[in-house]
Amino acid sequence: MIRMTTVVLLSAGLVSCNSKNKQEREAETVPVDYLCLFQGTLPCGDCPGIETKVTFQADSTAAITRLYLDSDGTSETEYGTWTYQDSTFVVETTSNDSIPVKETLCFKVLPDEQIALMGEDQIVKAENVLLKKQPLTLKDFEGSYTQGGEEKGAYTQTMTISPSEDNQVEVTIAQSGGKGKGCTFTGIGHIVNNQIEIDLQEIQPELNAVMVIRQNNEGNGLNVFTSDFDQRYDLMYFCGGGGSLAGDYIKK
Repeated sequence: MIRMTTVVLLSAGLVSCNSKNKQEREAETVPVDYLCLFQGTLPCGDCPGIETKVTFQADSTAAITRLYLDSDGTSETEYGTWTYQDSTFVVETTSNDSIPVKETLCFKVLPDEQIALMGEDQIVKAENVLLKKQPLTLKDFEGSYTQGGEEKGAYTQTMTISPSEDNQVEVTIAQSGGKGKGCTFTGIGHIVNNQIEIDLQEIQPELNAVMVIRQNNEGNGLNVFTSDFDQRYDLMYFCGGGGSLAGDYIKK
């Protein structure tokens, strides 16, 4: 409910910035220095804020990732396309919900490598400004991470992140120690807005979740979860004995 309410508030009236005709839009020069990642915390009527990451790609695609603070800790990415007019990136996305929600957002280009989410009043507000950030790369994720007991023979899950073809990322999770069947997983994903995303449906058609791997709050490892809290049980599919792929993995 929080997410849907906020999306409606952000979307209202934003289509008005898309007023120029096609010929006028094509005449504008896109600032290539702004084809990158922007990040900030936007206001939220029902929560402390929305940690927001926006990436504009050179192929006119865009990705918007939102993490609602003081909520279930999930971060969901919506993909779309952008056009550029009036010094503004106009982004159109469609959500992954069972009933897809179409959204149009306008981001005004500001000096000093900043953008601002524009509301219906078309006024630049400080609380809506996002700053340019250096995106994380494979080197920031690559390596081995463990979850579980440290004593000899204790059950441990080891997650290994390595490069794959076409600039993608391979993620494997294997068990050691303990008794009975644990967790075994191999998947290919991509890095977007400083997190790794793996579509589990590409591994098992009956699953619907997107696995999300991002740096944990302590900064000493990675957290594994789903982009939608209600789909968290999909991470148990690859495990036995009631186990799950979810949780914090500490860097070796």
